[in-house]
Amino acid sequence: MGRYHKACVAIAATISLLAGSVWGAGTGFAKEIDPNDPEYNTPGFPLPTVEDNENDSPLTGGRIDWGITDDTPAPFTVLNYGGLPLPIDNFVNIGDSYTTTAFYATTLGEPCFHNAIGFSAAVGAQTGLAIRDAACAGAGIPHYWHTMKSFQFPIAKAPQRLAIDKHTKLVVASLGGNDTYTSSMISVLAGCLASWSIPKYYNQGNPCARKMAPEMMPRAKALVPALTYMYKDAKKRAAKDAVVIAMGYFNPLPKNTEKCLIDGPAPKGDLKFINEIFSVINHSIRTAAKKAGVLYYNPSAEEDYAQSSCGAPFARMISITGLPEYSVPFHPTLTGHYNAAEHVVKLYNQELTARRRGKTIAPQTWKAPYHPVN
Repeated sequence: MGRYHKACVAIAATISLLAGSVWGAGTGFAKEIDPNDPEYNTPGFPLPTVEDNENDSPLTGGRIDWGITDDTPAPFTVLNYGGLPLPIDNFVNIGDSYTTTAFYATTLGEPCFHNAIGFSAAVGAQTGLAIRDAACAGAGIPHYWHTMKSFQFPIAKAPQRLAIDKHTKLVVASLGGNDTYTSSMISVLAGCLASWSIPKYYNQGNPCARKMAPEMMPRAKALVPALTYMYKDAKKRAAKDAVVIAMGYFNPLPKNTEKCLIDGPAPKGDLKFINEIFSVINHSIRTAAKKAGVLYYNPSAEEDYAQSSCGAPFARMISITGLPEYSVPFHPTLTGHYNAAEHVVKLYNQELTARRRGKTIAPQTWKAPYHPVN
């Protein structure tokens, strides 16, 4: 592999630490947080933080303050709800870039980067429910509760929870990934790329993990209370007979990355860390789903090597570079979106069938693995 090719792969791979769901410069939180910050006013927050070690490669930065608060008007109906809030049976998508971004050619020209034929469109088409896609690229759990900015734009995005009402029959909630880190994407990108490019750091075997794991792992494990509050609130706001599904994340990498494009340009220790951090996030989501009494779905549960980013283009569920699928690097492909939508609709229909018999499939879903099959 040529030096240029390695550099390109390294850049794309670095995005995996950020864009898998942790994508968005300045969407993390600064070390010192004002008591009025949404981090403190969100149920289950604040999450643990650690100070940067000045001897390591610098990963600094914090959340950009656009001056947007809960009192800021957010009149953009289509942006906030993904559709008109009419009094009809609907499906609400709560989430971040993992369920909004996919194929560039069908990405809508709005601040949250929804996709016209992606996950929510597929779920709506298969269920017949009106779509309210409240998800937004860069969103974290505070975006569920508070008015905040839309991705990187100073445009007010109303709390995602407001899209849920008594006409909502299905809620899919997929948040938490963006809450596992505190530094900005740019600083993390620069630090990881530098550590993989400089032999002194590369030879450590896991330079990014050394820097990021001490904070990301505890935060990922500490997500359970915040996720539980969110799922319970979604149940309360939705129709009495609504189905709420806590959805995890596609894991970018399998446990075994041999013969994978990223193996080599990135140290094996960091590849292991990427796999593990997503597994921990999915485990927290499963635990919270059980506590809240909602269904759990982990897209990684059926994801094997061929369907991971190491697999063949157009057959894989997630891509490292986004090419040739023409999608966002280290995000699900359209194939991944359709696979997730198919499984969500299947769970929805199974739950409706079970309820007609006075039962629920929720306990069965809590047994699903939280890591890739291999």
